[in-house]
Amino acid sequence: MVRYTFLFVLLLSLLLMVLSFSRAPLPVPLAGLRPLSGLAMVLFCPGYVLQIALFPRRNGLSGAERLALSVGISLALIPLVAVLLDQLPGEIHFGLVVGAESGMTLLFLAIAWARWHRLPGEVRWEEPFRALSPGTRLSAWLYIGMSGVLTAGLLFLWGMISLTGTQDNTTEFYLLSGEGQLGLYPRQARVGRPVTLTVGIGNRESVPVVYYLEVMEGGDLLAQVGPLRLAPGAVYENPVSFAPVRAGDRVQVRFLLYRDGLQIPYRTLWLWLRVEE
Repeated sequence: MVRYTFLFVLLLSLLLMVLSFSRAPLPVPLAGLRPLSGLAMVLFCPGYVLQIALFPRRNGLSGAERLALSVGISLALIPLVAVLLDQLPGEIHFGLVVGAESGMTLLFLAIAWARWHRLPGEVRWEEPFRALSPGTRLSAWLYIGMSGVLTAGLLFLWGMISLTGTQDNTTEFYLLSGEGQLGLYPRQARVGRPVTLTVGIGNRESVPVVYYLEVMEGGDLLAQVGPLRLAPGAVYENPVSFAPVRAGDRVQVRFLLYRDGLQIPYRTLWLWLRVEE
């Protein structure tokens, strides 16, 4: 049974990548499969193959306990992947997230298959479906606990969606290229030579807001804009130029947006540059 689950995870990973990177309009059944396969990949598949890679032998873990491990490990991997992607140069986009999640799952799958397959048949773990039957008190409590966690997560998600749907109180803060295009950011610069980006600020707070923008490199102030008073629904989109002050392969330039005289940034963006002398 385990080899069929391995095959299911492999096909699901490939299906998610095909559905995610497809540029053509998808028919309704395939379009519906995309969120379902995404949920399975995020909530189950990475943790499932990783727990088999860690525990390929038959041991004291029951099927219900392995299921709980699969869900728990999958949820624990989400912030780890987010932190790793945040350290990469460039912006985080949908394709990068899907590729990272699928690639991580396939890597764990290869390790799990190698460790599980080389074990003798009498010692490697098998029969997950029969082992999932809640025949013991521990299994029953595990099912109740997992159901409670998933229910609480769904209620929290529903509450956040309802809140953001009824109150559009946020600030849009984004960067475009100097020509106002998305994604075409500069990657290289020289010390002392100006770099131009387009900064966008959209007030969706339902009240007038005063904004103030600072462009920082380490502790050096490179540029500042403001104060900007934007009415509800107003958008500020103008070029901002700054000149790097030090050379390096990965120089971080931070864009700090303040509002209403607050001492801490309200929104933060950053750009990685390779700066030459």
